[in-house]
Amino acid sequence: MKKNILFVCTGNTCRSPLAEYLLRHKAGDQYAVQSAGIAAGTGFPASEHVDKLLLEKGISNEHQSQALTEELINWADLILTMTVQHQELVKQRFPAKANAVHTLKEYSSTDSSHPDIFDPFGGPESIYRLTMEEIDALLDKLIKK
Repeated sequence: MKKNILFVCTGNTCRSPLAEYLLRHKAGDQYAVQSAGIAAGTGFPASEHVDKLLLEKGISNEHQSQALTEELINWADLILTMTVQHQELVKQRFPAKANAVHTLKEYSSTDSSHPDIFDPFGGPESIYRLTMEEIDALLDKLIKK
């Protein structure tokens, strides 16, 4: 059975869409993947830098930001957050799904010294690229797991 994976960040325009589209590209239809934001507005496109970096990898997206909802939480088998703070907020708001909530780093990697993925929002393309490379490497580990 296909696993439903939900990536969660703050605004759902940078980190979580990167993770969503990269995983879809890498794993094909092995997983059903969505993303959402703890403080996201609805219907905003991915950041311009995210679009550019994904296109460099041959990935186009029609991303529309969405807020984290109970419906999305209930849909997900695995909820992967970008920071420990996101993880704690999701667990507080949806305690019934607490066991399904992990940071992407914690779930995919053994390195727990820096559990958060840096938010590139508003930064230069080079910062977005570093964030994408970090997420990309973690997704390779996730798929192997």
